[in-house]
Amino acid sequence: MRNIAALVLASIFVLGSTVFLAETASIVHAATIPGNCAPCGYKSEGNHHYRNNDIGDNDHMFNGITLTEQQRQQMRDLVGQKHQQRSSMSMSRAEREEMRKLVTAKDFDEAAVKAQVEKMVKYNVERQVEMARIHHQMYQLLTPEQQVQLEQHHQQHVSQLPN
Repeated sequence: MRNIAALVLASIFVLGSTVFLAETASIVHAATIPGNCAPCGYKSEGNHHYRNNDIGDNDHMFNGITLTEQQRQQMRDLVGQKHQQRSSMSMSRAEREEMRKLVTAKDFDEAAVKAQVEKMVKYNVERQVEMARIHHQMYQLLTPEQQVQLEQHHQQHVSQLPN
């Protein structure tokens, strides 16, 4: 029972930290590096941190691909839609607080923790599906030549990764 509690607690902290870092990473990075960031090619504008092709946080997928202005605008629109939907898809502070209360309670309620973890996992699954949907829509905006070029970049990147 203690092992399960420890595992759940560790998972919560990892998940919570990941969500927190994911939500604040661009803000922190943009705040610490004014203008362009030479190592990563980002440029900061206010609290937003964009790569040089201006299509937002999904643009790493398109590094090295020359996009037309129309493609850039369509991708910006897709990213903008994602940001508008983010508030309705975000895990509420109340849900995170509920998990904290369960973890810090005098008695461990495994059923309640499982139910709360399932809510949190469901949120993450929905978020990942939405991200995949947007990446798919962005990919469909590419010409066949750009898709081939993207696949070549991907294969080159994969070959450089350690096994």
